[in-house]
Amino acid sequence: MAYRDPLTGLWNRRYFEERLNEELSRSTRAGLSRRFSVMVLDLNDFKATNDRHGHLVGDTVLRDVGEFLVTHLRQHDVACRTGGDEFSVLLPDLSADDCGHLIARLRRGLETANAARRIPIALSLGTASWPEAGDTVDVLMSRADEAMYADKHRQHRTPRKVSTATGRREVTRRTAARRVRVRPRAQAHA
Repeated sequence: MAYRDPLTGLWNRRYFEERLNEELSRSTRAGLSRRFSVMVLDLNDFKATNDRHGHLVGDTVLRDVGEFLVTHLRQHDVACRTGGDEFSVLLPDLSADDCGHLIARLRRGLETANAARRIPIALSLGTASWPEAGDTVDVLMSRADEAMYADKHRQHRTPRKVSTATGRREVTRRTAARRVRVRPRAQAHA
């Protein structure tokens, strides 16, 4: 059986599902002393990239995402391309608290990588950790997917304007501040 995605060189969905089931079984036997997490990533506006620049450029973007994941994840993490522009990562021995640090590190790395790219990559990310987010593969993946879509929604709600210097969409404090609505706090009654 083939376990590699031919375009990115990452593991494929079949391998991810097998490893995820193994990790769940291993962690369940070990009890709370062994944690793990899953991360789901989706490229933002990938269809627009393909439509605007062509499928060869789209393929290059997918390969670049694969290379980025290999470079920025730990050696024993299992990065997979699980669909067209969807990626999943199995994160052994990574707790829910550690996932926040990982996402922050990935975002910083992506920002740095995008500075040198002609076509910047935008990712939506979501994580779920065992056992906090669920105790089955389906529940964990569903929760990670929900978190990824929440991230995608947050990113689409953040106002962006095109920089005349770079031609890229950039979030500015001024445009972001205009969209923030301040709700009055409820008064505490003594």
